[in-house]
Amino acid sequence: MEVAFKMPELSKVEELDPSWTNPQILCSKKEASVGGALGPFGLLTLASEGLEEYTAVFFRIFKVASKYVVLMCSDQSK
Repeated sequence: MEVAFKMPELSKVEELDPSWTNPQILCSKKEASVGGALGPFGLLTLASEGLEEYTAVFFRIFKVASKYVVLMCSDQSK
C-alpha cells in the first residue's frame, strides 16, 4: 500500500525542541489526539468493523533550522 499526503502550507510547522531526542517519548507525549499547528494526520489501521478498536498511525512535521523532520508514530490506546 502506498499513501501520499500533500501539505498545502508548511510555514506553521512546529519547531522541534532540541531537548526532544527520543522519538518514542515524543510520540507518547504528542499522541494522535494532541493537535498541533499542522496535524497530526494519518490513518486508522488494524480497525475492527465498528471502529471499537483501532491503531492510529500518524505523522507530525517539525522544523529544524531550515529543514523539516517527519515523525511517524502509532497510538495503540484505542
